[in-house]
Amino acid sequence: MFNTIPITNTVWPNLQAYWGNGNRYWTSNYAGMQQHNIYPSGYSPLTYALAQGFGSPNHISQWNPMLIGFNLGNNNTDPALTAYGQAAAFNWGASLMDQANMQASVTSSLRALSNIESQISNILKSDKLNDSQKERLEAVLENIKKLKEEFQNVRIGVTSQEHIKDLQEQVKELIKSASETAKEILDEIKENEDSEASDSSDDADDADDADDSTSTGASSVTAAQRAKAENEAVDICKNIYDGAIGCVGTDYDKIKAGVNAVTKDNVTSVLNMWQEQYQPQSGDENMIETIFDEEMFWNNDTNTGLITTIVKKLEERAKELGVRNSLAGQFAIAYDELDDTFVNEGKVKTAVMTILEKVSEAEGKTAKKSVKSEKLDKAKKAEEAKKAETAKKDKEKVEQKKAQFLEDMREILGDDKAEISDKVQIDKNGCKIRIQGKDYFGKDYAALAKAIEKAGHSPAKYLKKQALSAVA
Repeated sequence: MFNTIPITNTVWPNLQAYWGNGNRYWTSNYAGMQQHNIYPSGYSPLTYALAQGFGSPNHISQWNPMLIGFNLGNNNTDPALTAYGQAAAFNWGASLMDQANMQASVTSSLRALSNIESQISNILKSDKLNDSQKERLEAVLENIKKLKEEFQNVRIGVTSQEHIKDLQEQVKELIKSASETAKEILDEIKENEDSEASDSSDDADDADDADDSTSTGASSVTAAQRAKAENEAVDICKNIYDGAIGCVGTDYDKIKAGVNAVTKDNVTSVLNMWQEQYQPQSGDENMIETIFDEEMFWNNDTNTGLITTIVKKLEERAKELGVRNSLAGQFAIAYDELDDTFVNEGKVKTAVMTILEKVSEAEGKTAKKSVKSEKLDKAKKAEEAKKAETAKKDKEKVEQKKAQFLEDMREILGDDKAEISDKVQIDKNGCKIRIQGKDYFGKDYAALAKAIEKAGHSPAKYLKKQALSAVA
């Protein structure tokens, strides 16, 4: 606003001329050199008075900015030194400080409400909550929302401090209540998880036992059948070996006895056992070749007849396992060659071994499916048993809560004949009642009664059964 005229030479100016300018003249000292300054004309005397010594550390502009609120009339050309000015500055500064503190408190309360709102909302996202727990948390969120709206309507300097302080107390109480509710629900979830984990552990032990008995019993049928087939295969293979290789010449009766004992249930065991244990000693490619090689002159159809018997048993087993159609071509080759006067033994051997491989593979898959099916059935039964047991335990918990609710109600009300209102819903986690379109919750009678009383209702009026007619 003003321009100074510094004097930088060492010659003293005409001080009389400067002094004649009154408040327009002032001195300063920059870089150790005194300077004489004149403000331009055209401003009021008060302005010049206030501007005196503008660069001085003691100038009014360097003081509390609130001092601009002083009454500068009545020739108060230096208000910073007046008691009135000091008092006015202090009171104004204190007033603004109170407003600033109040604004900070309102902001802090809104932030606290937003934080607890976020926490409750995150808990609500859990898929482990039941309907009752969700309703309790949603009720908390509704209360937080209402209180936030009240805070957002606060106007500093307009809304009374008493009302703001009352809202702050409500925030403290609501945060405490919300935290307790959240903790209760998290404890309930943990308790349920621990209970389920315990049940799962018990079920796992049962399942292990069941699996043992299943695999023992699952494969009890499979193993029993297999053991029987294996035992029969031992005798059959021994007879054929003794009749074809283990004697001088050929013992037709032994070979025939062995082949006639082949059935659809043991045919694969017989052929596979021969491949594993007897084929290396026979020098033949497989049992079919061994039988073909035997000289049974007294019956030209003996060789082909015995092999046909084996092929028929393979066909019965293939049909039983559902793979006969996929092997139809191999069976056709075997039967066609066995009916010819001049049999192509190579084709028969190849067809029989191809059939054996596929039928053995089908048997293995069937056995696995059988065991798996039985395990699935067992697991399903175990799961159903687990659900039934959990439902039973939950029902027991509800009955315990009802009994405790009734006992507490009678004790608190001093009425040993009081009954629970039908409006009260009790589950394993707590109690709920709906009054005038709003739900109230509590983990027990005392907590529910407190919530109802806090809302301005009479706990005895709503929680006692005999009072329902009056309520209606």
